Amino acid sequence: RIWAGWKITHFIGEGSFGKVYKMIRKDRFGHSYEAALKVIDIPQSQAELRSIRYDGIEEKSIGEYFYAIAKDIAEEFALMSKLKGNSNIVSYEDHAIVPQEKKMAWKIYIRMELLTPLFEYIEEEKFTITKVLQLGIDLCKALEICQQYNIIHRDIKPENIFRTGFGNYKLGDFGIARMNDKAVTGINRRGTYEYMAPEVFNCETWDKRVDIYS
Repeated sequence: RIWAGWKITHFIGEGSFGKVYKMIRKDRFGHSYEAALKVIDIPQSQAELRSIRYDGIEEKSIGEYFYAIAKDIAEEFALMSKLKGNSNIVSYEDHAIVPQEKKMAWKIYIRMELLTPLFEYIEEEKFTITKVLQLGIDLCKALEICQQYNIIHRDIKPENIFRTGFGNYKLGDFGIARMNDKAVTGINRRGTYEYMAPEVFNCETWDKRVDIYS
């Protein structure tokens, strides 16, 4: 209903913030096009919505709360749009934010290029020293682009790295990225502890170097 002609073929996986599916579109000349579809529910379940209501929060405040979350995710799309076309960053193609239940909930759809997750690739192929070096070089290139736009990714980890069919590696999932000028004071620990820079973990002042650490 959102993107005419695209059809979901199967479920790929689920992370802490959304489910991912494979999509295919065929044109009248018999050509097939593939993409990944990420679907995010806000709230993530009806149980979450009921829990907030049971806490006695007014309906208006609940709506404003979930609206703010949807707006934050829309900011991610703005970031991804700026990075579009870079060879070492997962390419964002389109998105839709659809209100549900009188704007008390939202469904968010993100269409992006379909790539192989790093862990999945390593399970199937021998990960040589040459490939490790290529991975490091490609991630450094991705960070150079991010720094040109004053973007701090904040969650660089193997789960957010993908491989193309041409042997390049790309950085994806900018879900908790922040513009550099908005992120100099550590106000929270959003991210993955195993790869988190000490200054982020300790809620201290931090900058673009936290991505280099990760």
